[in-house]
Amino acid sequence: MKLTRFVERMNTYDLQHDQSRIIADLRELATNRTLLSEHLYNTLQRDGYSTKNSLYNAYAFVLHSSDAYSVRLGFWAPVSSHDESETFIYHLNHSHDFEIYAVGYSGDGYTTVQRKILDQQPLRAGIRPPLGEETTLKLALGEVLHMQPYYEVHRQLPPREMSASLSLIIHAPPTTTAQAWCFDEDFLPTYPGIATQETAFYEHTLSLLGAG
Repeated sequence: MKLTRFVERMNTYDLQHDQSRIIADLRELATNRTLLSEHLYNTLQRDGYSTKNSLYNAYAFVLHSSDAYSVRLGFWAPVSSHDESETFIYHLNHSHDFEIYAVGYSGDGYTTVQRKILDQQPLRAGIRPPLGEETTLKLALGEVLHMQPYYEVHRQLPPREMSASLSLIIHAPPTTTAQAWCFDEDFLPTYPGIATQETAFYEHTLSLLGAG
């Protein structure tokens, strides 16, 4: 399936209820082995060598984006050090502020360890919410991960070889007040957002350098 055809089909679906159709189409899209080369070619034609509309982060490409959803192709490397692990936020318990469908695209795939939050009350730092049983999924080729926003916690474990996953991200309504959180190894909420403390430190450092 071509990306344009996938987008056309997504635009006809109820993104909250057509889960089986979405999973089937995402699996079919993942059989297209030229997604990245087509994306890079189209990006170069449109933007030259600017990457501002193409990259989500250092290891994920935004293939398509709209107000309702986006499609990303992400890469996951095996790691040999703690610093490398932090680059890919491996081993970090966290939730998301978006619904996600992810399918294994290449390689053996990362492993996700997942638990549901059973009480949908607002989270508070240091107070452990009630959690469901732990489940494990290895995102191998064709395997699909589906996570709801806010109330599912997971951590990712590195693959054995360079891998890629294809994701459909369904954006949260702009009016929502719920937040994603990071958790410690005992599932105590530590702070809202992912890497917000690190980002704040980085931006503060840059401001000090600029002031000099």
